[in-house]
Amino acid sequence: MIVVTGTKRSGTSMWMHVLVAAGLPCIGERFPAGWGELLRDANPDGFFESELMGGINYRTNPHPLTGAYLAPQATRDHAVKVFIPGLVRSDVAFLDRCIATVRDWREYVASIRRLGGGDAGLPPALDWWCSNFALIRDLAIRGYPAHVVSYDSFLRDPERVAAEVLAWIGRGDPAAAARVVQPERKRQPGGAADGALADGVDARHLEVFDELYACIDAGRPLSASFIERLNAVDRALRPMVLERRAVGEAKLVADIFGRR
Repeated sequence: MIVVTGTKRSGTSMWMHVLVAAGLPCIGERFPAGWGELLRDANPDGFFESELMGGINYRTNPHPLTGAYLAPQATRDHAVKVFIPGLVRSDVAFLDRCIATVRDWREYVASIRRLGGGDAGLPPALDWWCSNFALIRDLAIRGYPAHVVSYDSFLRDPERVAAEVLAWIGRGDPAAAARVVQPERKRQPGGAADGALADGVDARHLEVFDELYACIDAGRPLSASFIERLNAVDRALRPMVLERRAVGEAKLVADIFGRR
């Protein structure tokens, strides 16, 4: 499959829309049933989500209710959205191509807060870090074909980026793909100071967040020394991540039992 991955609010729906416009078959509904108007307004062109967004593995394929099985050989040209936590749980036999899109952490935090979503146990800034570090780690370990782009680079030059990605995939109409990109719909984070968006993450670590995004935005490879810095930041943030998740899980349990 051609897996489109990233965090929520990072451009995964835009990429699905682009690949469908280019002529690729897709797996997923444009507007899943029961989704409210707030979410529909957030992505007026559709979400293209399916049961596979949490991972392509034995839990989701065959389908747990219908028993329908998506064979690797029959779905190699199908585009499917799988968020990063699901990507790292996906069987590598289905990862024929992976298009990963990354958004600036400030814009991600502002967008998630605006919609009231995100990881129930983690504040958005930490969620951004954990997901994108997991993406880099998974790409390094399992080595499946991947093309990593920034959200902003695609909006700046959709014709070039669409042409590069579709040439890498080996099929699709780049002109039709680029026409559906609408940079004017991008919402700005609203000018909030970094401290108001940082969710308690130290400014030194936020500098590494920025450097990671700058590398991806410019299409620069990650040097060995920078990868060491990424590992160091992850080690430093891990206690905070575990603490926040434990608090979130305890709150969830309390809420469940409180409703009984």
